Amino acid sequence: MLDYSLDVPAQTLIPPGAPPVQEGRARFREIFCALLAREPGAAARPCDALLHRLSDEPPSSRPPRPLPSHAPGLAVIFVPGMLGECASGLAPPFEAAVPHLRRLGYDARVAPVNASAPSHANAERLAREIAESHAERIVLVGHARGAVDILELLAANPAAASRVQAVLSVAGAINGSPLADAPAGASLLLPGKGDPTCTEGERAALPDLQRAHRLRWLMEHPLPRPPRYFSLGAFSPRSDMAKPLRARAAALARIDPRNDGLTPFFDQMIPGAELLGYANADHWSVVSDSQAPGQPPFPREVLIEAALLRIVEALSSGEARP
Repeated sequence: MLDYSLDVPAQTLIPPGAPPVQEGRARFREIFCALLAREPGAAARPCDALLHRLSDEPPSSRPPRPLPSHAPGLAVIFVPGMLGECASGLAPPFEAAVPHLRRLGYDARVAPVNASAPSHANAERLAREIAESHAERIVLVGHARGAVDILELLAANPAAASRVQAVLSVAGAINGSPLADAPAGASLLLPGKGDPTCTEGERAALPDLQRAHRLRWLMEHPLPRPPRYFSLGAFSPRSDMAKPLRARAAALARIDPRNDGLTPFFDQMIPGAELLGYANADHWSVVSDSQAPGQPPFPREVLIEAALLRIVEALSSGEARP
């Protein structure tokens, strides 16, 4: 069994022939740390404690480059995963990020997807949402299976894809989850507590998260370009996770202990995306108020703002597409 350690390089699992993941960690760390330094009480949790630094991360520039400018009016549509409707006792994903971004001038909102619907159905909902939007520039941000819903949208609907400038995956279940592949894992994902209707619906949606299905889908559906793709992963020590995630993390540790309670860190990357980094957070706390007892809240709004600044910078500077 592998030990939990940061003395490893970044790793990805992508189908043969897919475009490789691009390096972007040093610049993202620069932006995130600069934003974090402005926050009250920033000294309590140093930047390096919030973003994992793996063994192959390039050094940041010296002196640091200036922060990019925001892009007021840019539409940011958040797409939650199965956590969006059926996680009892948790704040809705991205709940705090939406008002934070609106204060910065973004047109931010959460898409009305269905946690228990198959991904292709949610892709159709997203297509309607985009068709009804008057925004000229759109960034889609997906968490967990929400990132999968976005990819299915782009592959199935060229008209909608042409309206999207960038996609950001936050702890996305890009390759699915090993927990969805077997009854024992499914029982950890859906322990039978909470709303029975939600549990039944989530169980029906689990095939979309099976690893073989997702990897086969990626092989059969090359992603359109544009848009640009960005991936932000997450993992944390099991002891720092929310209690309901610890049994899942223990099961995943047989594959790799660097997981977020749903997926190993190498399963969270969109092929051809720019890797922004790995948050020291579990699958829930990276987007919602669900931190383990005694753990201070993760600065999610700062994390999302930093990711958007990097996206805006890449789009506005005309950097070469991978």
